[in-house]
Amino acid sequence: MSIERKSLRNTKQRQLVLDTVRASTDHPVADTIYERARECDPSISKGTVYRNLNLLSELGEIRKLPMPFGADHYDFNLEKHYHFICRRCCKVADAGIPYEEKLNEADTGLPGYITEWHRLILIGLCDECSEIERSK
Repeated sequence: MSIERKSLRNTKQRQLVLDTVRASTDHPVADTIYERARECDPSISKGTVYRNLNLLSELGEIRKLPMPFGADHYDFNLEKHYHFICRRCCKVADAGIPYEEKLNEADTGLPGYITEWHRLILIGLCDECSEIERSK
């Protein structure tokens, strides 16, 4: 389903959810965004936050990051880039690796398939969790 931006009115709650994601540098999950949004508007409901996160990601205002384990995370950075996810605490961070457009031209071995973009998630331990592992 394609959403016509012109037919949507910008609500105060949608703007709050968008502003909350844009102010985050930690790739928060929906529950975290809800808690942060409630600090500005205690009357906002969890359902409103979830609906607006889905809508904003469909509109291309934010990026929804489906994860291989744990909840989906959200990112304000719409530039193509890679992510790192901690397998222990599920923290997500931008990986400092340049996006490789050449991978979109790779032969998939699937006749008729065309790669439009790719996604890379590096999985391991964040600095805090690796410190805990080392201290064991």
